[in-house]
Amino acid sequence: MRRWMAALLGMAAAVALTAEPSGAPAQDPKKDDKKPYTTTEETIPTADGMKLRGLFHKSLKGGATDPVVILLYPPGPDRSMNMPAGVWDGLITKLAEKGFHVVQFDWRGHGRSTDITDPATFFTNPITGPANIRHIKGSTKKPLKNSVTVKEITPGYFPVYATDLAAVRAYLDQKNDQSDLNTSSVYVIGAEDAAGLGMLWLTAEWNRPAVHPILPNGITYDRVPYPNVVVSTQAGRDVGGCVWLSGSRPANAPSLPPRIFQQWIRNTPSMRDNNPMLFLYGEQDAPAMTLAHWAYNDVLVAKGDPQLQLKPLAQTFEKAIPGTKLRGTGLLGDNKLGTEDIVMKYLDAIQKERVSITRKERKFQAPYYIDLRYFGVNP
Repeated sequence: MRRWMAALLGMAAAVALTAEPSGAPAQDPKKDDKKPYTTTEETIPTADGMKLRGLFHKSLKGGATDPVVILLYPPGPDRSMNMPAGVWDGLITKLAEKGFHVVQFDWRGHGRSTDITDPATFFTNPITGPANIRHIKGSTKKPLKNSVTVKEITPGYFPVYATDLAAVRAYLDQKNDQSDLNTSSVYVIGAEDAAGLGMLWLTAEWNRPAVHPILPNGITYDRVPYPNVVVSTQAGRDVGGCVWLSGSRPANAPSLPPRIFQQWIRNTPSMRDNNPMLFLYGEQDAPAMTLAHWAYNDVLVAKGDPQLQLKPLAQTFEKAIPGTKLRGTGLLGDNKLGTEDIVMKYLDAIQKERVSITRKERKFQAPYYIDLRYFGVNP
């Protein structure tokens, strides 16, 4: 344990991202007397015509130079960013006090993210349209659906949620360009199956330019990867690190078998080397421990392998929370477990190495798709 903490406090890190919100203007910040930070309700459009609802919690230290953390809960029935109530509040407070902005959002079909603002694009676009038709009940009815709930979505749809994470990144890049935050250092904290989505999205970030490319005739960058665009500086370098709370791969998504995670790492070695990860799980949660070992040893090969010419990862760890079988967000909110403090020590150590990374204009004015087929996924 002491060796782990010593290594933790001595580590360096990777980089963050950018994106800024298009669509309806944000509401005025709200101050809850019980919380030290202010919160703004946000509307985040997706490339395929969904309207996501989110919350932006402002850092207590300033604005334009502060990094940002994205919080992810696992998609599924009866889940939203506010359930269970207050589960993230303690962590958000600690993050805000340390100088991190925080963004939460509801995945499509969850919580308040149920509106389809452009049904034609949603069901006919060539990227997510086929999956939207195949996996959403009532998709062939006329007139076209203008809303969707998670109860209408089949489990095989799971990889498409990565489109929402791409939309959040684009939203943050726009806030970056408005001098609200610095997407040169973005962090992700995800629970359970959200880790699988985070890995898919992060793979795509290494195939996307960090700044909007100059395209002929003023064309807008609208998909990852974009044909014939040479990526000189990858957006993946903006991701400072990830924390997975009982991270898992979705058992009911046949298009995301275990081997595909290993493929992403083999095809995107820079992700392994530049995006440190912390895998946390309850000591008595045997399934979560098994998955953490698998991700650490088999996917990332974090201890290194001379035969594969892979060096050990100095900033990637797996750690058991003693004396509990709680899982995912259940690991939060209990001072005796100390999960929030572990997360903060990890992120703080990384950010100290990244604090000098300056903000740069991103110039993305619209959200973009992730072409899942390019990454071996066909939901």
